[in-house]
Amino acid sequence: MSRSIILFFVIAAALIFTGACKGKTGPAKTEPAKAAKVAQPEAEEKIKIEDEILIYNKEGKRDPFASLLIKAQEGPKSGATPLESYDISTVKVIGVVWNAGGHFAEIVLPDGKAYTLREGMAIGLHNGKVQRITPNSIVIKESVKDYKGNIKSKETILKLREEEE
Repeated sequence: MSRSIILFFVIAAALIFTGACKGKTGPAKTEPAKAAKVAQPEAEEKIKIEDEILIYNKEGKRDPFASLLIKAQEGPKSGATPLESYDISTVKVIGVVWNAGGHFAEIVLPDGKAYTLREGMAIGLHNGKVQRITPNSIVIKESVKDYKGNIKSKETILKLREEEE
């Protein structure tokens, strides 16, 4: 019985598809329109084209083909101290001590070792120097290259305690 039902649907589908195509003709054939003659001007003027020499001045502009994603060479310098082997953002301040000789700061590097900082010491990958030590923070001044290659000064403040929200 299932074979007869399947056969019935196959025959019905064939009739529907063949019947749908009857009576339709292809697209109507039309003759292309004859192009009208365009009146040409009697006196043709010769256009004189002069070659212009364009000069590109690249001063003050960046190279458009230079990659903006060039990473700064971040690695320890030869003969660098452990303080100059890590980025400043990875340093954690654990204490500040002051006495008659000045302020001292205790920091921990990512490798877990603690170091004592004084004003004027070198720290960080970008030639950073400790500018001043306050009772709550350390101010570090670095020389950082921007995407154009210009060297700019950047001040980073490392706080003793992170502010809680």
